[in-house]
Amino acid sequence: MLLQDGASASESEADRNRIQLLMEEAVEALSDGFVLYDSDRRLVFANKRYAEMLGPHKNLLVPGARLDDIVGSAVGSGHISFVRSPEGGLPGVLETLAGRGKLKIEIKVADGSQHKIYLKHLKDGSIVVKVRDITEQRTAEARAREILYGAVDAVDVGIALVDDDDRLVFANKKFREIGDPDGRLFVPGRAMRDIHAEAIACGLIPLSGGMKPAEMLDELDRLIRLAIKGYPIPNNQNRELVGSAYETNLKGRLLTIEDVTDRVRAERRFTTAVERLPVGIAFEGPDGQFTHCNDAFAAPFHLTAAEILKLSDIERINLLAPQISMVAGQEVGDRAAELFTAAVKQQRETLEPMEVRFWDGRHYRVERAISEHNSRVVVVTDITALKETEARSLATLNDAIQSLDEGLVLFDKSLNFVLGNRLWYEMYFSELAPPVAGENILTILGRLIDNGIVLVPEGEDKTSYMCELTLLVKSYQKKQAIHLAGGRILLASAHRTELDGYLVSFIDVTEQRRAEEEQREADLLLHKIVEACPANFLVSRIEDGKIIYCPPASRERFGDIDTTLNFFLKPEDRERYLEALLPTGTLDDYRVQFRRADGSIMEGITAARVTDYKGENVIVSSTRDISDLLAMQEELQKQRDIAHQNEKLSALGELLAGVAHELNNPLSIVTGYAQMLQGKLKDPVLEKRIDRIAEAADRSARIVRAFLSMARQRPANLEPCTLNEIASVALDLAGYGLRSNGARIETEFDEDLPSILGDTDQLVQVVTNLIINAEHALSPLGEDAVLVLRTFHDGRDGQAVLEVRDNGPGMTKEIRDRIFEPFFTTKDVGEGTGVGLAFCHRVVDTHEGTLEVSSSVGKGTSFFVRLPAMETEASTDTSQAQPGGTHHRKRVLVVDDDVAVSELVCDLLADLGCQAIQETSARKALARLSHTSVDLIISDYKMPGMDGAAFYNSLIGLSPGYKDRIAFMTGDAMGKSVQTFLLESERPYIEKPISKKDLACLLNQLDSRKNTS
Repeated sequence: MLLQDGASASESEADRNRIQLLMEEAVEALSDGFVLYDSDRRLVFANKRYAEMLGPHKNLLVPGARLDDIVGSAVGSGHISFVRSPEGGLPGVLETLAGRGKLKIEIKVADGSQHKIYLKHLKDGSIVVKVRDITEQRTAEARAREILYGAVDAVDVGIALVDDDDRLVFANKKFREIGDPDGRLFVPGRAMRDIHAEAIACGLIPLSGGMKPAEMLDELDRLIRLAIKGYPIPNNQNRELVGSAYETNLKGRLLTIEDVTDRVRAERRFTTAVERLPVGIAFEGPDGQFTHCNDAFAAPFHLTAAEILKLSDIERINLLAPQISMVAGQEVGDRAAELFTAAVKQQRETLEPMEVRFWDGRHYRVERAISEHNSRVVVVTDITALKETEARSLATLNDAIQSLDEGLVLFDKSLNFVLGNRLWYEMYFSELAPPVAGENILTILGRLIDNGIVLVPEGEDKTSYMCELTLLVKSYQKKQAIHLAGGRILLASAHRTELDGYLVSFIDVTEQRRAEEEQREADLLLHKIVEACPANFLVSRIEDGKIIYCPPASRERFGDIDTTLNFFLKPEDRERYLEALLPTGTLDDYRVQFRRADGSIMEGITAARVTDYKGENVIVSSTRDISDLLAMQEELQKQRDIAHQNEKLSALGELLAGVAHELNNPLSIVTGYAQMLQGKLKDPVLEKRIDRIAEAADRSARIVRAFLSMARQRPANLEPCTLNEIASVALDLAGYGLRSNGARIETEFDEDLPSILGDTDQLVQVVTNLIINAEHALSPLGEDAVLVLRTFHDGRDGQAVLEVRDNGPGMTKEIRDRIFEPFFTTKDVGEGTGVGLAFCHRVVDTHEGTLEVSSSVGKGTSFFVRLPAMETEASTDTSQAQPGGTHHRKRVLVVDDDVAVSELVCDLLADLGCQAIQETSARKALARLSHTSVDLIISDYKMPGMDGAAFYNSLIGLSPGYKDRIAFMTGDAMGKSVQTFLLESERPYIEKPISKKDLACLLNQLDSRKNTS
C-alpha cells in the first residue's frame, strides 16, 4: 500500500513537471514578451522576447532576481525610457499598479523601438507582464500625425487639440497667430488653464464685466469642458473672435478660433446701408413673420420699422387693405384684404413681381426672392413717378401714331385690344362698331369676317383663317396680305413690344399691286427676250449687291446665287470695283477675280454701267472670262523660265564635265596605284600611309561624282542602293561647313539595312539639303552643336529609314506645319528661297516614300526619310561578273590620250593576268588593229581628234567582230553626248577614277557578252 502511494506521488510530480515544461514552451513561442514575478516581485520566468527587449541587461533575468533591480538597471542606464506612464518613474508605476490592479504604459528602447507594456496583479500578489512591440504602429501614427498636422496647419481657421488631461497637444499656425502672437504660450504638453492664466496676466485676454481672473479661468474651462460652440473670445486686438469646442473620441477637445471681424463689420455696414435705402426692404421667415425691415418699407403703413416687426402677417394685410385699389392688374373693390392675401400667397410660391395701386394714386412694385434657410427678401419700390411718366408717354405715343400713314393696332400679351390709330379704324371700322378695350383679337376678327369686311381666302373656312391670322400676330410675321371687300389689299406686319404685347401695322398696297401686275406683264415679255440672248451679263443693286436678274449663261457660270457678294473673293474687292465704277457710272476693261459655281477662281475683264431700274440705281455688267488666256501666258512664261534654267544647268553640266574629265585622270592614277600597292609593302607604316592615300583618293572621286550628279537634268533612274551609301556621300559633300564650325557629327548606320529602289543622285541631293538646313540651325551653337545621321529598318511598315537629327533651337508648331510649303522660309531676305525642303518632299514622294519632321522649341529637330525597303532575295544577275575572275594571257588594247592613265590601266590589267597593249589615240589604235589582233579593247571616250563614238563606229565598220569586245572608260558619264552614245551602243563602261575592282568587273562583262554573242 505504501509502495503504491509512493508511485502515485511520483507520477503526479512527473505530470506537473511535464505540464510546466509545456507551459514554458508555449510562452516561449509567443510573439510578445512575457515575464512573471511572484508576490515579492522576484523573477519566476521570462521568455526570449522579453530578454531581447532588455538587451545588455538580459543577464539579470535570473530566477529570484528582483523586479526593481532588473528594470531599474535598464532604466538607470538609459536603455529604457518611459514614454507614457504615471509620474515618478518605476516607483510611480509600481505604486499606480498597486492601486489599480492593472496598468498600461509605453516605453522606448535604446535601439529606437517602442513597446506597450501591460502589467497585472494576480490574486496571490504575483505580477504578470506582457510586452508588445508597437514600433511600426507608432511610426505609421507619427507619419499620419505629421501629414495631418501639416494639413491642419495650412487651414485658414485656428485649430488646436487638447488631450483628456486638458493639456495642449497641437496648435496650428492660424491658432497661434490669433491667440499667441508673441509665440510663448502654446507649448505642447502645457495645461490649458495655465495658458489661459498667463494670457490673462499679460493682458492678451482682458477681463470684462467686473470678472476676476479666477472667474474668467473658470468660465473658459467651462466653455471647453461643455464643448460650447460660437462663444465670443475677449481680446486686446480690437478684433471680433469666435471660438468653438468639440469633444473628440478620446475624450479630448478640438478648439477652433475664427476671426470674424471683417464679416461682422460688413454685416453692420450692410445693415446701415439697407436702413438708408430709399427702396423698402424687409426679411421674412418661412412663417411670414418679418425679422427686419427699413423705414422705407414701413412708410406705406404709416408706421415705424419697429412697429411693423411687431405685427403678424394677417395684421399687416388688414392694416394695408383699405388703402389698396388694384392688385396685380385686378381692381379689388371691397375685396381688398382677400385679393391682397391671395396675391401675397401666390408670390411667395412663384416669386413673380406684382404691382399694387393705392386709392391715393401711389403705385408700388413688390418683389420677393429666396434667401438662406428658406427665408425671403421682400423689396417694395415706389413706381408712382414711373407710372405717371408712362401715362404721359402713352398719350404722346397715341398722338404720334394717330398721324401715321399706316394703320396701327396694339394688343396686350393676352391679345386683348388696347388701342388703335385713326387710319386703322378707317380701314376696318368705318361701317362697324369699333372694338372696346380688353376685347380679344378672335372676337374682333370674327366680327370683321361676319360683316364681310375681311375676306376669307378661297379653300379656307372662317375658323382656320382666324387661327392663321392670330398665328401671324403671335409669330411676328411680316408683310402678310389681307384681302378686304372692294378688292383692297393690306400688308400686315406684327412686332413685339417692350411689355410683351403685340403691335400690328397695316399698309394699303392696292394701287401698288395693280401697278406691279402691269409691270409684271411687261417684264415677262422682256424676260423672254433676254433669256434667249446668249450674252453673259448681270443686273444687281448697288446698295447690297442683290442680283435682280441673272440670265442662263451667267447662272451656268456662277450658279444659283442671290447677291454679287457670293462671287467676289473678298468684300474689299467689290468695294474697289464700286470705287472705280460709281464716280462716272461707266467702267470698261476692269480686271476682276470671281468665284465660279464649282469654287474655282475665274480671271476676268468686266464692263459695267449704272442705270435706273424701278426707282433705284442698279449695275448692268458683263464679264469676259480670260482665265484660259492668262493660264496660257503663264505657261509660256514658265516654259521660258524652264528653258533658261535648262540652259544654265546645261552650261553648268558641261563645265562640271570638263572639270571631272581633268580631275578624274589624275585621281585614277592615285587611286589605281594606291590599290596596287595595298598589301604589297612589308613596312606597316608605309602600308598604313598607302591605305590613307587610297581612302582620300576614293573620297575625292565620290565628291566629284556627286557634284556631277547634282548637275544632271534627267528622269529618275531607279536602281538598288542603300541609305547608308547615300548618307555617306551627302556627308562628304555638305559636312565641311559643320566641322569647320566645331560641330560634332555622329553616324549610327544599320549595317543590315535592306536596299531601296531609288535614284542615288536625287536622294543625295535630298540628304545634302537636310544637312545644310541643319548647319544653318546649328551655326550659333559652335562646339556644342551635334548632328546625328542614323539609319534603321522599320520592319512593321517595310521601310528603310534615314534620320537627320540636330540639337538646334527647334521649330514652333506654326513653322513646322508650313515647312514643306514652296517658297516658305524663315531665313532673312537673300539667304533662303524656300524651295529646298519642298524639293526634298517632292523627290521623296516620287520614290513612294515620306519625308517627316519632328521638332519642338528648345529640343532640336529630326527629319525622317522613309522609303520602301526591297525584299531580300538571292542574286540571280550574272551580267555583273565579280572581280577576281581569270583573264590569263588575254590581249587587251588600252586606248587613252593620257599616257599616265593608259599606263595605270595596263599595270592593273597585268595584275589581273592580262597582256596589255597601249595606244595614246584612236587613230593609232585603228592602225594597230589593222594588222594586230587583240581579245578585248578598253578605250577612253573623250580624246582629241577622234572621240570614243567615232572610234567605235570606225572600228565596227572595219572589223565588225570587235563590236561585242570593246568597252569604254570615261570621266564624263553624265555628258549628254556620252549618255546618248552609251545608251544606243549598249556598250559596258566604267567611270574614272578607275579601280582594279571596276576593271575586273568590266572584263567579266565583256567576256559574258562575247560568249553570249
